[in-house]
Amino acid sequence: MGNKFLPLLAIPVIIIIYFIIISSAPLDRRTIPVSFLLGEKTGFDLTPDELTFGKIEINQGASRDMTISNEFNKPIIITIESSGEISKNLIVSENNFRLNPQESKKITFSIFTKGLTEFREYSGEVNILSKKA
Repeated sequence: MGNKFLPLLAIPVIIIIYFIIISSAPLDRRTIPVSFLLGEKTGFDLTPDELTFGKIEINQGASRDMTISNEFNKPIIITIESSGEISKNLIVSENNFRLNPQESKKITFSIFTKGLTEFREYSGEVNILSKKA
């Protein structure tokens, strides 16, 4: 007799899980390539569509600014995630912050080469997620 009610109980549970997944899904996701060269002399690379830091010396750092804007008509939360081999050397000035509609914020991305010794290119990605506030 108890087995007859299992399908009836499963439907509301599935609906609740669906709404939880939909409400937590990002409104927008931007993936930005990130790279730098570890080398003997400092050099600049200001490619506009990427976070390229150019050539950085051992135990040094470099920073780039990016303006993040809310183009939605509702408040959002911005979450910044990094991946790849650059993630342990990348620092973001602010993360998990709220932006109201049409509001912008300048964020600084900094790379520090401490602990790196091999002269080569290091790369990864930054994902910028916009979620409902």
